[in-house]
Amino acid sequence: MTVLNMTRRGLMAATAAAALAFGVLPDAGVAQTPPGVLIVGQIAEPKSLDPAAVTAVNDFRILVNVYEGLTRYKSGTLEVEPGLATDWQISDDGTEYTFTLRDGVSFHDRTPFNAEAVVFNFERMLNEDHPYHNTGPFPLAFFFSAVGGVEAVDDLTVKFTLNAPYAPSLSNLAYPTGLMVTSEAVKTNGAEFGRNPVGTGPFKFAEWRSNEAVVIE
Repeated sequence: MTVLNMTRRGLMAATAAAALAFGVLPDAGVAQTPPGVLIVGQIAEPKSLDPAAVTAVNDFRILVNVYEGLTRYKSGTLEVEPGLATDWQISDDGTEYTFTLRDGVSFHDRTPFNAEAVVFNFERMLNEDHPYHNTGPFPLAFFFSAVGGVEAVDDLTVKFTLNAPYAPSLSNLAYPTGLMVTSEAVKTNGAEFGRNPVGTGPFKFAEWRSNEAVVIE
């Protein structure tokens, strides 16, 4: 069993719920657990912590704490609300989505989150000629098969052009496959990025002890 060890600084309600879902009692092991630490029992070792490269809910439970997407699901619903994008406009024919990005956001490695970062994420996943496409495979890339191109309009504006109108576009961006990674960590770690994840989320990756624990804080 893999243990997800979270040093608490916020959003503990969601992770506590995950612990209960796996049958880990809130007071189990209190004597052994340091103050401010939540241990969540996972059913298996994660395959990867690269959100574009995994399909398992077991992995997603960790990823959603480390990364964020342009959109997200409103708590307790499947309704989409702003995430790393503050708002968006959809063209009349439904083939262009223009997102305004949240200002002042940085990845955990202090590189800026901007339109070029969004372009990198989707080009890496969808473009077979991209220099970092080989950091895949990306089994759920078909979620974005309607995307014909992604363009940085300016530093905080990004435009998606679709091949045809596609109603689930905003919802798919909120799914873990649409979570944003930093290009610098991918370039540094290559195919090993999944063992060295860097996002913008409320928790930062600290350590992965194989077959024992993933630690985020």
